[in-house]
Amino acid sequence: MGKRPLPPLSILQAFCAIVETGGFGRAGERMGLTQTAISHQLSQLEGWIGGRLFERGRFGARLTPLGARLHPAIVETITQLESALHQARASVSVRALTLSVTPEFSSQWLASRLPDFCRRHPDIELKMAVGYQRPDFGPAGVDLAIWLGRDEAGLVVEELLIDEEFVISSPELSRQLPGRNAIRAAPLLRYAGMRHTVLDWQRWYEQVTVGGEDDRDGDGFDIGHAVENGPLFETFADMLQACREGQGFALVRSSLVSKDIADGSLLRCFIEVQPAATSYNLLYPPNALQNPSAALFRNWLLSQVKGGQGPDR
Repeated sequence: MGKRPLPPLSILQAFCAIVETGGFGRAGERMGLTQTAISHQLSQLEGWIGGRLFERGRFGARLTPLGARLHPAIVETITQLESALHQARASVSVRALTLSVTPEFSSQWLASRLPDFCRRHPDIELKMAVGYQRPDFGPAGVDLAIWLGRDEAGLVVEELLIDEEFVISSPELSRQLPGRNAIRAAPLLRYAGMRHTVLDWQRWYEQVTVGGEDDRDGDGFDIGHAVENGPLFETFADMLQACREGQGFALVRSSLVSKDIADGSLLRCFIEVQPAATSYNLLYPPNALQNPSAALFRNWLLSQVKGGQGPDR
């Protein structure tokens, strides 16, 4: 380590601030110090090294060859030190977690299960970013995301739920359906956040028409047109409520309506079922689980999925 103590970190930070701002006064403003204090800190560093690091002139402070050689090493060292300190702090003291999730998964699957996590870990502050924006895993962004989609470059992707898609209605509407062309008996409901709505309905409808009666009528029924002209609701929850009230049919993922199906408020009113084109995945950066709160939530979430635990268990 040498006989002479190394210069304090604040002096090295002052040196970097002068380089980045181009002057002693501006460096002082950045660090909340006077220009005199910044100049004094630089003098201490130059005295420790034994050589000048800046040429001072009317155009500001310019690095000497010695300063130019030294600057990259100091920046790298400070960056590594800050990273190590933040990671060490996270490993012992961070009890916060930010989760990105879509509105329908939050309201229909996660909300009923979250009280269990909160009971198990009352000291963890869970923050929810609910929306359709792509997850931001930057320094001020989210730790984990539950997202519909495929593999993402640079992220760990763990598949959570493999869904089926099928059409539902209220029990009352289901009892009134005709024996033929039943899908035409009520509006096709949709909501503002739906992805690939028409395509999914068309994939489902192909199962009805192939070899069935609907393809022989020749009356020009267009499932895509029917979807686009169906009632539009603001949220998935609003669409489900309209479906419970008998206002029409909805094409849904199995994981989002399991409670309604179980209690009989909604029915699978057609036998046709298709595998969902995408799965719900858990996404996170490779270092995210260094935050113990993120690791605890991830393990709890996987246990919920694996165990098939419902909201009352």
